[in-house]
Parts: sequence; structure tokens; C-alpha cells
Amino acid sequence: MKLRTIVLVIACLLISWHFVLAFLSGFCLGHKCGSVPDFYPMWNASRALMRHVDPYGAEVTEQDQIMSYGATAKDVGMNNEQRFAYPLYATFPLFPLGVLRFETANQVALWLFAALTALSVGWLTGRWNMTTLLYGLLAFSSYPVILGLLLRQPTLLFFSFGIASFALLRSGYLIPAAFMAALSAGKPQIALAIVLPMLVWTLASWCERRRFIIWLAAFYLGLLGISIFLNPHWMSEWLSTLRAYTQYTREPVIISMFGHIVGSALGAVLFLGLVFGLWVHRRSELLFQMAASVAVIQLITPQALYTAIMLIIPVLWIAENGSVIAQQGAASQISLAGVRIALVGFWLANVAGAVLLHTSHMGQTIAWLLPIFVNRALVWTLAAVMIVQLFVRRSDADAAAGSYSVDALYPEPPGAMALTRE
Repeated sequence: MKLRTIVLVIACLLISWHFVLAFLSGFCLGHKCGSVPDFYPMWNASRALMRHVDPYGAEVTEQDQIMSYGATAKDVGMNNEQRFAYPLYATFPLFPLGVLRFETANQVALWLFAALTALSVGWLTGRWNMTTLLYGLLAFSSYPVILGLLLRQPTLLFFSFGIASFALLRSGYLIPAAFMAALSAGKPQIALAIVLPMLVWTLASWCERRRFIIWLAAFYLGLLGISIFLNPHWMSEWLSTLRAYTQYTREPVIISMFGHIVGSALGAVLFLGLVFGLWVHRRSELLFQMAASVAVIQLITPQALYTAIMLIIPVLWIAENGSVIAQQGAASQISLAGVRIALVGFWLANVAGAVLLHTSHMGQTIAWLLPIFVNRALVWTLAAVMIVQLFVRRSDADAAAGSYSVDALYPEPPGAMALTRE
């Protein structure tokens, strides 16, 4: 790695952290200003289970509101009721932290989420070298990762579980992979984008890989069973919470651009097209399938800024295969250029935001909007690349034979083990 690259990446890392820290310090909700940990509702739900109290009930909800706003949502006129929005089994991985004081548990969560995020980069690439270190530094200088860490957002945890499942599955450890995939379902929209291509990839070689689906079903049913044992009514309460959650969460990107009717129709078409494309490419590299899945699902499901950590998956795949994509047709080259421009803007926005935060009120407003704008630009360009790639044929001979596999173009990274047969 060149010295100039190291200096630029470290400068980007420092500026980005300054921007997000300054942004959060000036952000106020109700009577609270500064960073309010998103980990608190998870910790509080764990404590509630220990006390045999309903995590979805009014008592716990009021405690979450006071932590977030300094008062109840009604008192400060906030639409977001801060109800516990996770399935009950989402508390299980972090349940031991419920015995700690929140201040201690909050610090443990920070270092745990940071470590798992760093490991996820290596799990995705399948190797540990200077290039992986560079990817990791860039990830930790990105707005979504920094925001997620400062907020102690559990999304980072469930994302890491999904990536761990991917790495285990690709290496042939089917049962541990199934267990981690089941745990990632604590954040359903995260699990959907990661587990869907895994299921398709598994079906492509059913005899060799069927244990993954069988054990995934068993582990997930086990999580559901334990949840029902702890709180028989948790599912109806959680679904009620989700209905309320949709009233104040950000709309999917495709709906915000095209409206509810057209956007919903386009979203359905994109999802069905994704499933079809994954099936056509069911024998392709698993990381390729997962990158395509993430890029499309980011368009059609509600996403907060911190959930953009998912974009690490298609970004890494494109970074690893950029030279191959650049040798393809005009559509591939144009979409790749769009991603590269969006990525540069993705990090430059942090620099611009860090400057604008110290200017006028208008400059501060622009700084707050910049992350949303550049994130959407990156989502659209990544989706464009991956959709184009779903139509790329491996070679002229394969095109004539009707094969859509991309294995020869995009081989598995070094260190990926072949799956073992039963």
C-alpha cells in the first residue's frame, strides 16, 4: 500500500469521524441533545424479560421514550413512540448485557459492534492482507458505519451475523452457518437481503447443501419457540409495533421517488426480477448473488442511514471485480463509472459536511442533508451495476448455450473452501 494512499485514508477517517460527531452533538430530539444510544431499547427489553415484564408494553415503551426525548413522546409532541421494534428473539444474542448497568453495557456494545464490523470486511473478502485493511479503514470512515457505532445501532450486530453466516456457508460449515443466519433474522430486512441468495445458492446443489436449509429452519423455529415460551403474545405485539413504525420511518427509496402506486409496482417487479435473476445465477459465486440482492433490496425496503452498512457487500464485490466489469459492454462501463463517482462523492460529502457545519444555518442544513443525498446516489448506482451484471453472460460459447453463470469471470476469493459432501 502506497504512503499517499495511507495518508489519504487516515485523513478521510479523521474528517469523517469529526463530521459525524459534530453532527450528533448538535442534533436534538425533545429535551435531549447529542447522541442517544439505539442500543438502549434492546438492553431495556432484556431487562424487562428478566423481570417478567412485557418488552412491548407501555411501561417499557415509556422508559425508552424518556431515554430518547427526556420525556414521554406525548409530552414533547413526537410521532415516534420509540416502541421496541425488534422481534423478541433479537434480544437473545445480547441478553447477557442485560445484567450490567446500562453505561457499562453501552461501552461493551460499542467495542463488540466495532470488532464484528471489522471482522465482517475480512469475512467478505475471504483473506486478511493489506487490501483488506484498506477496505476496513474505508468502511470505518463511511458515514453509515460511524453513525451506527456512535448510536450503538444493533443493525451492525445483525449485519455481522449475516456476514458470518455467509463466510461459514461458503467454507462448508453448513450447520454453524444456519445458526448465524437464524440469529441475523433479529433484523428481518438485513436477513432478507443476505439469506435470500444463500437459500437460492443452497438449492442449486441440494444434495450437498440441504443441511443448511434444514438446520436454518430448525434454529429459527427454536428461536420462535423460546420467544413464545417467554411471551406468548409477542408476535401480535411486534406486528402492531411494525404498523406504527411504518408511520414515522423513512419510505423506501423507490417509493419516495415514484410515489406509492408506481413505486410499489416497480418494487414488486424488481423483487420478482431479483428472485428470477438469482435463480438463473444459482451456480454463480455466492458473493455476487449477495451483492445483487443487497443492491436491489436497498431500493425497495425502508432504510435508515445506518442500514447503508449493507452497501459494503456490493461495493467490495465491485472493487474486487472492477477490471472485469470495465472490459464488458457500454452499459457495464457506464454503470461502473457511476459507482466510482458516487463513491468519491460518498466520502467527499463528509469533508464538505465537516466544513459546512461550522458556517451559517443554511450551511448546517445542507450538511445534514448531504449524507441522505449521497447515500441515495450510491444505492441507485450500485443497483444499476448489479442489475446489468445479472444480464452479463460468461462468454460467447456460454451465451449460445444459454448459460448465465459468472463463475469464470468472478471466482471465489482465495481461502474459500469447497463444500464438503455428506
